[in-house]
Amino acid sequence: MADGAAGGLAERAGARAGRASPPSAWAGRALSALDPLRLAGAALFLALWQGASEFVSPIILPGPIGVFERAAADFWSAPALSYFGLEDASLAGNLLYTAENVAIATLLGTAIGATLGLLSARLWFVRAAMDPVMMTAGTVPILIAAPFLLIWFGVGRASAVSLVTFYVVVILYISAQRAALNLDPIYENYALTLGAGRRGMLGAILIPGATPEILGGFRIALAGSWGLEAVAELLGSQTGIGKVIEVLAGATDPQGILATLLLLGLAAILADAVVTLLIGRLTAWRDPKA
Repeated sequence: MADGAAGGLAERAGARAGRASPPSAWAGRALSALDPLRLAGAALFLALWQGASEFVSPIILPGPIGVFERAAADFWSAPALSYFGLEDASLAGNLLYTAENVAIATLLGTAIGATLGLLSARLWFVRAAMDPVMMTAGTVPILIAAPFLLIWFGVGRASAVSLVTFYVVVILYISAQRAALNLDPIYENYALTLGAGRRGMLGAILIPGATPEILGGFRIALAGSWGLEAVAELLGSQTGIGKVIEVLAGATDPQGILATLLLLGLAAILADAVVTLLIGRLTAWRDPKA
């Protein structure tokens, strides 16, 4: 009878989790991204930027209009970049390379960090072994870790991906461990009462209960990965946004640097928006109106 009750609860929970959100919910999320206060903040920032650029030399602070025009002009083709030895003479190609590295590093780091974090929350010997390592790794500055990875993996993609993965693992390890430790024991006690085994509790209690906080940690890690990847490319790479910034800085081209940073920021914002929608979809079961 206990097995039957547990099965009924699992079936109802699965049906609710798999139910698609109504169009009105998706429309509400889309409209929330167009918050007037956010638009007003962006407009204020651009106005201040334009105003400041009127009082200083363009070599110090180019105006926003010129930066936007430069980003559009160099997006698909920037012949000047080929003179500096870049493999792809366009901002689009270098941005795609950076985005690929970020995607690989965040997905790989999330898989490793979340798995270790969940294990450490339930197995004391894993926590005793991993906590000192992760806490120490989290305090290592990127500028100190980067040279070692460049020596070990060279100046290619492997070193940049390894560096970003290293920090993503730390963030997701802490997020997953905290999520599992903060899970109310009453849920596992109920599952045991209904006859669930350890494997059943893992799939029905631990992972679903910790998923929202893990996804929140993933979003934080993704936001930081763009900057870490650019720094890794800046220190040693033949392509990518970081390399573009390096060569433009050497050529004293502030307008090009700001245009490159603008595209990097827009890519990070777009990626965060997509991840936010996916997180809302995956955790729709938490919203009784979804």
